[in-house]
Amino acid sequence: MLPCSHSLKFRYQNLCFSIVLATLAIGFCSPTFADIFRLQGGGAIDGELIERGPAKEYIINSHAGATITLSRRQVERVEKQDDIDLEYTRRSRSYPDTVDSHRQLAQWCKKNKLSKFANHHLQRILELDPEDEEANLSLGLQQHQGRWLTREEIMKQRGLIFYKGTHHTAQYIELHKIQEHRKAVEAEWLDRIRTWCGWLNNPRRTDEAIGNLSAIRDPYATMAIVKVLSREEDQSVRYLLTETLAQLEHPLAITTLIDFSLDDPLPEVRQQCLDYLLDRGKPISLTPYVNALDERRNNNEIVNRAAEALQALGNPAAISPLIDALVTKHKYKNLEAPPGETNVGFSSNSRGGGGGGLSLGGGSKVLIIPHKNMAVRHALVELSGGSVDFEFDEKVWRRWYVSEQMQDFVDTRRDQ
Repeated sequence: MLPCSHSLKFRYQNLCFSIVLATLAIGFCSPTFADIFRLQGGGAIDGELIERGPAKEYIINSHAGATITLSRRQVERVEKQDDIDLEYTRRSRSYPDTVDSHRQLAQWCKKNKLSKFANHHLQRILELDPEDEEANLSLGLQQHQGRWLTREEIMKQRGLIFYKGTHHTAQYIELHKIQEHRKAVEAEWLDRIRTWCGWLNNPRRTDEAIGNLSAIRDPYATMAIVKVLSREEDQSVRYLLTETLAQLEHPLAITTLIDFSLDDPLPEVRQQCLDYLLDRGKPISLTPYVNALDERRNNNEIVNRAAEALQALGNPAAISPLIDALVTKHKYKNLEAPPGETNVGFSSNSRGGGGGGLSLGGGSKVLIIPHKNMAVRHALVELSGGSVDFEFDEKVWRRWYVSEQMQDFVDTRRDQ
């Protein structure tokens, strides 16, 4: 009996020892709680999802070892944790609340690409020691006038505001917003005007289109009208759009009418645009018309158109530049010239009242021909009061003009 009893006792001891080992193994190798259950209204529970119940409730084995059931309405979201997240949780709970500990945790988080948690620990360092240089620099703060400030705070002190990827003054931002609004409105007008111009080809909508286009008074529509005009070939549509353009208070409307009064191939269009400018009852800049008198940049036809416009404007300030444009020289290709060596010579050929010209030979010779500009002469006679006409003698016109200027100066001095 004794041997048998001893054997049973030995087996019992081995069984107990095995149970202890198994218990220890379970304790050390128990499953890691890899889920965080965020609750509606705040709070969270760490645990392992065992299963989903019939009503889709969550049955959880919590970190404390208890089994908890949460309804779907109680859970806002479930966050899965990987091994790095779990290791962070373990470390963060075991480290003391000191500067060195948070620095170590921050470094470990950076190494494991947990930037959010790294910044949390750096912030905690600054709560414990606001002057910690390493933490301040790591968080992107800079010393400015003895204080650690973010770049945004420094820029704010300088009067700059972060806008569309960089910092600007409040005035710049306001101007940019105005420009963005203008571009958006201009785009809307372009769509409308293109649509209405399309209706002009539809007999059922022609009257509506004409009424809509004629009623435009918004200056923001100017750019759209000019764009449509630049591609429109139908002369009746161009007349309609130009008439509408003349009603708009916008600098581009003025410059476009001036350009048309000089460059449009139809005389009636040029005259109509000039009339639109005069009918506005406001001073018109002489500069674009004076520039058009320049023989180096314009052909002879443009020079004479500019003179006609200056005569219509009636401003004596145009007299001096008109005197300079009484006779202008322009280059022409002599397409009838035979090919050969380049040569230089004078031509007796003349156009538009001009005299002889300088010929630069070759396969396509260039004739430089002087022109006596009748429109310029008429403008000078008109602006001088109609009392003098020195024809195309620039020197005599210039002496007369200087004399008139001197007389005006003397009269002004007397009046003082």
